[in-house]
Amino acid sequence: MVAAAEAPVSTEPALLLKYAAPDLPDRSAREVLDLIPAIVAKKLRVRWIPVPVEPAGKSPSTGPLPVPDDGALRRIAGKVARASEQMDKVESVEASLLLDEAEKECRSYRFTESTRPFLAEIFLRRGILRLWEGKASDAEALLSRVRALRPGFTPDPALFPPQVLSAWNAIRQRPVPEAELLFESLPSGSEIFVDGERRGVTPARVRTKKIAPIRIRISHPGYRDAETTGQWLPGDTEILRFSLPGDRVARLGELLAGTAQGTGGGAGPLVGELSTAAGTSRVAILMLEKDAVGEGLRARLYAGRPASQDPALLGETSFPGGAKGVGISGKWVADTLALDGWPRGEQPGRPWYHSPWFWGVLLTVGVGAVLGAGGGGGSGGDGGSSGGTVAVKF
Repeated sequence: MVAAAEAPVSTEPALLLKYAAPDLPDRSAREVLDLIPAIVAKKLRVRWIPVPVEPAGKSPSTGPLPVPDDGALRRIAGKVARASEQMDKVESVEASLLLDEAEKECRSYRFTESTRPFLAEIFLRRGILRLWEGKASDAEALLSRVRALRPGFTPDPALFPPQVLSAWNAIRQRPVPEAELLFESLPSGSEIFVDGERRGVTPARVRTKKIAPIRIRISHPGYRDAETTGQWLPGDTEILRFSLPGDRVARLGELLAGTAQGTGGGAGPLVGELSTAAGTSRVAILMLEKDAVGEGLRARLYAGRPASQDPALLGETSFPGGAKGVGISGKWVADTLALDGWPRGEQPGRPWYHSPWFWGVLLTVGVGAVLGAGGGGGSGGDGGSSGGTVAVKF
């Protein structure tokens, strides 16, 4: 018997957007939302495709800073040495330019134990130059940075003039400086995270003691996060401005939530953008919230419509929480989408000649015919046995 292979059932690409109300516990939402796509895919002939990511503008480089090699350290050391020679000649302008170049090269590399002594030396010599110019407050600010970079350093009275020693004694009574970053963002009120730790909302002033690269993330509901990496020295001040790109998926959820509250629609163009970006006309939107009556959950199901029309509300239902509710909600979503024209997942009816019953009956008849023919052939011939082959054409 030859079994005929059945053609695989084709599936259509589809997009499922899932939303949970803010007051819904995260665990309860995940128990339902994470399992529903698989349940629906078993009942409908669809395959879920990833949510398209909205193109973002240029973002600051977040690549790792290079570590200075021997050649870089020699160049920095040479510039600092030449600046010292110029200071010995009381050539303050030339010395200041060389110190600027040395600092710029130091900052182009990752701050390490090999570069910190050079940075401390640069700030020390700049402080001395400011004392020569009569700018005592500027000099003390620079010497404070030296103290932060080299905590155990104390100027030797045999090497430094009384003017420097006096300024050093003055800064010892003050706290060690830190890098100070001012965060601004559009929209305002975005959360600030430094190395994963929440440090406030924009606009805000954030201080950091870390003399190494730090990772910054700015986050706001309805917008995509902005991230960058940077490093700052004690005493540095900088304004960091971020413009967060919008998140179409989050905005869509806000619009649909407003529609449910009677505040208007306007979600059609966003659904159209997501549909075009995903490459499918089938878009389903499931919104989950607490049931107003009882301890269960309530779901609303929308489906996208062509020509940027607002998505249609296909239905609403309530169901219990937990594992029992997952099965009920998944079946409801599948049945509701099927009523809206989504392809069901049942196997198409097979032709009669694909049925194993047909081939079983046919084989039985064939065997009976062979046995009958063999039994009637014994009366003829001279004792020779009769034989043959029964061929069945499929």
